[in-house]
Amino acid sequence: MLSTSWMPGGAGAAGLEGLLRQAQEQQRRLADFQRQRAELRVTGESPDGLVQVTVDGDMKVGDIQLNPRAMRLDSFTLVESLQAAIDAAYAAHAERQRELVEEMVGGADLVRRAEAGKVTPEDWFRHFGVDINDPLRRLRG
Repeated sequence: MLSTSWMPGGAGAAGLEGLLRQAQEQQRRLADFQRQRAELRVTGESPDGLVQVTVDGDMKVGDIQLNPRAMRLDSFTLVESLQAAIDAAYAAHAERQRELVEEMVGGADLVRRAEAGKVTPEDWFRHFGVDINDPLRRLRG
């Protein structure tokens, strides 16, 4: 049996095992997020539909598709269409990554509040069951 006499309040092994399970679950969620992000592929299209651009998980442009009609455009208009498709792909990437983060942390509301600067570190960690002012509180049971 695990001795926890060194911990404040004589915490039991069950509390420690619970924290270990929680940490392992968070680690699994983070690994899943990283895998999904690495596999991410999103496509953006220009408003005229003549250019499609694919961006990968590292936000690198991986594929550019030009409709044959795009070759009739003047260079200025073609560049505008290309830039619009790249911008659309980056916007789609940001949105999908946001969705992945929301899935990982368990809620869009927490992410929105954090982006707005309305979440303190204490609130963020409390969402995951951690009191950063008293990290051993759960062990004391």
